[in-house]
Amino acid sequence: MKLESLIQELETQKPLKWDKKLNSSQIKMVLDENRPRFQIKADKLFPINESCHNQIADKLEIPLKYYHRMEEETPDLLARNVNTWLERSKKDFFIRGLGDSIRAFLSDRYRVIDHLDVLLCALNELQAHSAEIEDCFLSGIEMNIKVKSQSLRDFVRHKDDLITGGLFLTNSETGHKALRVEPRLFRVKCSNGLIVEELVTREIHIGNGDELADEMVYLSLRRSIRELFKGFGGIVEVLRESTEIKVRNPQKVISNVADHYKLSEIQKNNILMAFGAEPEFDKYGIANALTFAAQKEESWEKSVEMERIGGRLITLPVEEFKALDEP
Repeated sequence: MKLESLIQELETQKPLKWDKKLNSSQIKMVLDENRPRFQIKADKLFPINESCHNQIADKLEIPLKYYHRMEEETPDLLARNVNTWLERSKKDFFIRGLGDSIRAFLSDRYRVIDHLDVLLCALNELQAHSAEIEDCFLSGIEMNIKVKSQSLRDFVRHKDDLITGGLFLTNSETGHKALRVEPRLFRVKCSNGLIVEELVTREIHIGNGDELADEMVYLSLRRSIRELFKGFGGIVEVLRESTEIKVRNPQKVISNVADHYKLSEIQKNNILMAFGAEPEFDKYGIANALTFAAQKEESWEKSVEMERIGGRLITLPVEEFKALDEP
């Protein structure tokens, strides 16, 4: 998704968003054509997004597996359960909606940090760093932005294998993830992306929503971007150090990594093929095989997760990494 398309979509969504802070006594689950809906203040019925169902189960302490079984097999039982625990909770909740549907069921202390505000704040800071938006992603629960800066360029093994510095920005308007800024490196030769979670800044979406606190969130976002760009040289050094940690049996290491992170057989084979195309018998080489294989993933989420696993390997303590290579 291009930046222009992301901004256009967020602008389109803006007038459709609505929020309500409600006491549990004002919320009721009812069935409409055998599907659970929320009725607010004994008025209109609202469809509930799937991710929001998970939050309802969590806030009312209903086991998730049992919740979804009721939803599929006995929705009338689900409605009775939800309404019973809503009545007993006597709590205030924060509900976020989009158009005619409910997209989030949250604590009344939830701090609203909307995507468009985050994006515009980040763009203001990124302009000072010759940064460009590489790609964007928007779903019902999160916004992700990949950024790279041509002013941050270095190499790991040799000068013809350039690394470009950047960051990965995440935000959720529905409480599923925190506002998060992580360093992301882009390997020019093969377009690999590597997300390093060890250096991360986040803002939890909790607070009283006063203007001063909101301003501090965005100041923190801009400061985090500056700090990550300043730390580019240190990250490159970590990558260079990873080339000194040699691998005797890359197939075994990759197999162990696949087992540990519960990757599929197809994903494991893609990593093995990526390593075979550019065999580098060290920690950095294994991480690069993972990030190259990430490009074959069909979904944005799975591709990003593979980039994260590559970053976790880079920052994995030496002894733990060597254990992956033991007979």
